[in-house]
Order: sequence, then structure tokens, then C-alpha cells
Amino acid sequence: MPADLIADLDVSDPARYEAYKRLAPPAIEKYGGRYLAHGGRTEELEGTGRRSVS
Repeated sequence: MPADLIADLDVSDPARYEAYKRLAPPAIEKYGGRYLAHGGRTEELEGTGRRSVS
């Protein structure tokens, strides 16, 4: 079943995020996923704003 994931995140550990950026694409491609966009400014068009997830 196809699905889209939109993530707007704040990086708190740049070194670990660099490792994630190297490891994520092969894992995503393995299951037929692909990036439609990566990086750049985001703008919320509707809704109540960002929510914190603990």
C-alpha cells in the first residue's frame, strides 16, 4: 500500500544525523521507497502547527 511521509524536524545531534543520512536511502530504496523532496524551507498551509513528540 503506497504512503507518503512528511517530516519537519529539528536536528539535535548533527553527527548522528549525518550517519542517518548515509544509512536511510538504501533502506528506503530496499522497500521501493523514494525521496520526492529533501531539504529546504517548509510552510504549513493548514492545521494547528507543529506538535512535540516525546
